[in-house]
Amino acid sequence: MPAQREDDIDRFDNWAATYDESPLQRLYFGPVHAAMLDMIGNASPNEWAGNILDIGCGTGRLLHAVAVRWPSARLFGVDPAERMILEATSRNPAATFRVAPAEAIPFESESMDLVVSSLSFHHWADQTRGLREIRRVLRPVGMFVLADHTLWLGHLFNERVRGQRELRALMGGAGLTVRAHRRLWLRFVLVTLAVGTTSA
Repeated sequence: MPAQREDDIDRFDNWAATYDESPLQRLYFGPVHAAMLDMIGNASPNEWAGNILDIGCGTGRLLHAVAVRWPSARLFGVDPAERMILEATSRNPAATFRVAPAEAIPFESESMDLVVSSLSFHHWADQTRGLREIRRVLRPVGMFVLADHTLWLGHLFNERVRGQRELRALMGGAGLTVRAHRRLWLRFVLVTLAVGTTSA
C-alpha cells in the first residue's frame, strides 16, 4: 500500500473517536447528505427497500440518515479505516460493515440497488478501479450517487480532485452513465447521479 494511503487511513483512524463532534458535521456534511438523499428521492420516489452501500462510510452518519428516511432498506458500508468502521457499527447496529477500500469492495456482483459515497472520492488511491468496482456491485437498474468537493487547492494536499467533465469521463470509462449533477456550497461541492450502462 502506498505510504500516503497508509498515512491517510491512520489520520482517519486517529480521528474516528471525535469525528462526529466536529462542527463540520452539522454545517458541511449534513447539508451534503441531505442533498444526496433528495436527489435519490427525486430520481426514484418509491420507497427504497433494497440494498444500499456507502463507500467511505466513515462513522456511518449518511447511512443513519438513510435508515431514518428509508427504514426498509438493507444497509452496508465499507471504509479502509478500521476505527471508523467500529464507530459506524456502534451507530448502525443493524447494518453490515467491512474494512475495505473502494477499489476492493467485498460484496458480490450485482448485489446493490444503490451505492452512495460522500466526500471521500478525492482520497481514493485508484478512482477508476473504485468506479469499476461500484459498477460491478450495482444491479442492472442500480444507481450511484457521489458527492465530493471540486476545490483545485486540494491538489496541493495530493487530493485527487475531479471537475465535472473529468468525473463524467471517468464514470463513462467505468461503465457508468451520468444522469444529473447538482452544485452545493458556493458550487464547490458536486453531487452526481449515475446509472450503469448496459454495455458494461
